[in-house]
Amino acid sequence: MKMMKKVLSGAAIAGLFLSMNAFAADHTVTAQGLKYTPLVVKVAPGDSVSWTNMSTHNVEMIDNLIPEGAEAFKSDMSQDVTHTFDKEGIYIYKCTPHIGAGMGGAVIVGNPTNLDAIKAQDVSGGIGRIVKKAIKEAESM
Repeated sequence: MKMMKKVLSGAAIAGLFLSMNAFAADHTVTAQGLKYTPLVVKVAPGDSVSWTNMSTHNVEMIDNLIPEGAEAFKSDMSQDVTHTFDKEGIYIYKCTPHIGAGMGGAVIVGNPTNLDAIKAQDVSGGIGRIVKKAIKEAESM
């Protein structure tokens, strides 16, 4: 009887851990010409974002435009990439070789905890357009 309780307890614990990832979603951003579609994607903590069709593009998080303490990452050129976002906030990213053409986007993870910090940044050009769109989306949440 004790052995059966241990087996059932172990199975219940394993099921709990496995079900935690069952609710995570994968969102797709597609590179199309010199833009990412969608420009802004809203996800829950634990969700993943996959960037596809990356023939001559990459994804690079922009310093000071991601939540404090969040992992900044930069993907390899011409490689589809998937990243899991665990920390809430707004993440602004760019395509390194094409940011001059305004190629970038934003991921809003859960509560936009760094909205005020994003608003305080002095940005212009293509990044400025992306930041304005992300702020508008975050304020409408």
